[in-house]
Amino acid sequence: MGKKDAGPEENKRDKALNNLEYVFGEDFFKMLLMNSNVWISFIDPATRVVIWNSAAERMSGYSAEEVIGSNEIWTKLYPNPEYRKEITGKIGRIISNTLGLDKFETRIVRKDREKRIISWNTKEIRNDAEECEGYFIIGLDISDIIRAETGLKVLLMNANVFIIFLDREARIRIWNRFAEEISGYEAAEVIGSDEIWKKLYPDPMYRKQVKENVFGIFSDPQKREMFETEILTRSGEKKNVLWNTKMMYDYDRNLDGYVVIGLDITRKKEMQEEIFRYIGHSVMRLKYPVEIIRDNLYELHEKINVGDIGTEEILLELMIEIKNSEQILRNLQDLNRAVQNSFKEMPDELKDFLLQ
Repeated sequence: MGKKDAGPEENKRDKALNNLEYVFGEDFFKMLLMNSNVWISFIDPATRVVIWNSAAERMSGYSAEEVIGSNEIWTKLYPNPEYRKEITGKIGRIISNTLGLDKFETRIVRKDREKRIISWNTKEIRNDAEECEGYFIIGLDISDIIRAETGLKVLLMNANVFIIFLDREARIRIWNRFAEEISGYEAAEVIGSDEIWKKLYPDPMYRKQVKENVFGIFSDPQKREMFETEILTRSGEKKNVLWNTKMMYDYDRNLDGYVVIGLDITRKKEMQEEIFRYIGHSVMRLKYPVEIIRDNLYELHEKINVGDIGTEEILLELMIEIKNSEQILRNLQDLNRAVQNSFKEMPDELKDFLLQ
C-alpha cells in the first residue's frame, strides 16, 4: 500500500518542524529529547532499545549504556514472567488495532527494586513503505499521584460521614461505607441508578420537597447552604441527616456531577430533645419552692411595712428563706451534674448553656 498524501494540517506541521530544525539545528531536538522530564525511548521492531533519555535513566535506575542495543531491560523492569506476558500481550493487541496506545499503566521494578507505576504512550513508527521501523515510547511516573489518589479514596470510603457522588442525572457513582452503614443499602445495590432516593424518601411529596430544596441551592451560585432531611433506612428506622452539596465541573467547565456530604445528626437531635425535656421538668420542680420563697418575702415585707414584726422575728424569717434559697442552689448544682453525667456526648454549646 502506498503512502497516503498528507493533509493540509500535516503539511503545516512538517513545514513548522522543518523550520524549527533549520533555525535551531538537529542538536537542539536531540538535547530537548534527551533532557526531557518524561521517559522517552525508541525501540526497534525486535524491542531492542535505540534511544533511552535521561528521564528513562532516572525513573528506571538503568543507564543508557546498560540498555541500548538490547531488549533485556524488559525482563528487568518486569521480572515476574506472568505479569510480563500479560503486559506484552495487552500492548501487542492494542498496537495491532490502533498503531499505538494511550495512558497505559504498568508497574515496573526499578534497578534498586523499588516499584513504580508508569503511564505509557506508545506510537508505532512506519516508513514510506508502511513497514514498521519501531516504537516511540513516552512514560510518565504517576506513582505518587496513584498513591495520593488511593489514600484519598481510602479516606473518603471510610470517613464517618456520607460521601456520595452523583452524575448529572442524579445517579449514584460513589456510595461510601458510612452511607452503607447508616442507610442499610450497599454500594452494589445503588451505584448506577437513582432509585435509592425513592427508598430513602418514600413519601412522594416529601421527596419532591427535598429535590426542590437541593436544586434551589444549585441554581444560586452564591448559596452555600446546608439542609436537613429525614431519611428512611432499609430497616425502617428514621435518621436525621445534615447535607452539604457542591456541583463539580470538568476541565472544560461542563457540569460533571454533584458531591454530596451528609452528617448523621440523629443522636445529636435526640440528645438535644432529651436535655431540653429534662431541663423543662427540672424547672417545673424548682418553680414551686421559688414561689414559696417569693410569697414569704412578700408577707415579710408587708409585716415590716405596718410595723407588725420585731427585729428578731425579721432576722429569723430571713434566715429561713436563706436556707430555702441555698437548698434551691444545691438542687440546681445537682441538676447540672446530672445532665453532664447523663449526656456526656452533648454538644459543647449545650454544656456551656447549662453551666452558666
